[in-house]
Amino acid sequence: MVDKLIHNKRAVFIGIIVALILFFGYQKAVAAYDVVIDGNVVAQVKDEKEFMKVVAAYQESTSKELGHSVKILSNIELQKTRLNPELLETNLTKLSKDVDLATEGYRLLINGKQLFAVYDKSELEKLLEAYKNSFIKGIDENARIISIDFKQKVEIKKDTVNISEFVDSEKAGKLIYEKEQEAMVIEIKEGENAWTIARSHDISVAELEKMNPQIDMEKIFPGDKMVVSPFKSRLDVIINLENSIVESIPFKTENVYDNQMYSNQKKVVKSGVPGKKKVTYNIFLENSIQVSKNIAETEIIQKPVNRLVKIGTKKTVSRGGSHNYGVVSGKRISSYFGWRTHPISGKKTFHDGIDIAANYGTRVYAYSAGKVCFAGWNGGYGKVVFIDHGNGLQTRYAHLSAISVRVGERVSTGEKIGSVGSTGYSTGPHLHFEVLKNGSLKNPLNYI
Repeated sequence: MVDKLIHNKRAVFIGIIVALILFFGYQKAVAAYDVVIDGNVVAQVKDEKEFMKVVAAYQESTSKELGHSVKILSNIELQKTRLNPELLETNLTKLSKDVDLATEGYRLLINGKQLFAVYDKSELEKLLEAYKNSFIKGIDENARIISIDFKQKVEIKKDTVNISEFVDSEKAGKLIYEKEQEAMVIEIKEGENAWTIARSHDISVAELEKMNPQIDMEKIFPGDKMVVSPFKSRLDVIINLENSIVESIPFKTENVYDNQMYSNQKKVVKSGVPGKKKVTYNIFLENSIQVSKNIAETEIIQKPVNRLVKIGTKKTVSRGGSHNYGVVSGKRISSYFGWRTHPISGKKTFHDGIDIAANYGTRVYAYSAGKVCFAGWNGGYGKVVFIDHGNGLQTRYAHLSAISVRVGERVSTGEKIGSVGSTGYSTGPHLHFEVLKNGSLKNPLNYI
């Protein structure tokens, strides 16, 4: 019986030992927690409460640093598991940085796609307004801006934003102003003109003029800079403006023919007076480049007064019919003598003669009998002929494709002196015709 009692005590003792071994073994097996952030196991920790305290401290310190109350954006779970030494993270502060924090902010969306996010809505609005207004530079100060809008759909959306998405004002400004492609600017070379430049860059002269409203296309010189391809921006700005320009109305000439006067003689019986009109243009610009221009209103300020001229019939060329301008048979007068105002820049330039648009190679005739005092290349004139008719009268014929006379040669009225071209600083085939009397420029329309 004593043996049986001893046997039973041994059994109980062994059972207790086994139970303790199993208990501590189980405790060891579950003495770790998987840290699951947004469904992904990122590490293990031994103390779940201590980890959550560190996360809370990270949240509080970030709020103080930013000056904004932040909340935990990530979904955090701590799951009991067997200890895996390779996953165990003892640096809880480092591990807490895997938790995403968020606060209230404003997203800038362009066509529904986020560019960046900021804390301050008013600062973002100021940046966008300043960007739009930067495109007003170069517009006539007297023009009326009707609207300034973005071409793209631009939205400022209030939202809960991950703090990693926020940018400061400086970075926001750089992203708004960032260009997807810079403008192509060239330097004018000797012998180039608007027409040759446009052709070499596969654009029209009209497009070239739209990209360079501050430049007179007939007066470009070597060394000048010109835009041949506009920049492409992330945000395009559309400006609708109205500008009123006072333009001249050319007077008509009534001719009285006198067979007692030579054909190179004219006598103004009554001076003509140009009229004035106020033309209001409605213009759309995209990133400072004109995309459309329409006349919104025309107001006659002063009607022109016709000029009465007595013309000799003893041999000078003169206008006859709708296309014969005497010195050349052309299509139309594409540019008149005098001051011109650009409707966008508001700047004025002076045109020394008249431009008569004509087909390339059309014959050019001497206005009257005289002596050739210059024939050759002369800067912006290209190929040009100067003729001295005596009595202080000189005529000039510019942008010729060919010259048919020599210096010192005497020519008669209506004699061929060259052919229409586009040499020098020219935007296309035409004859630039000038008249000088005693060294002063005169309106050629008073002579033909």
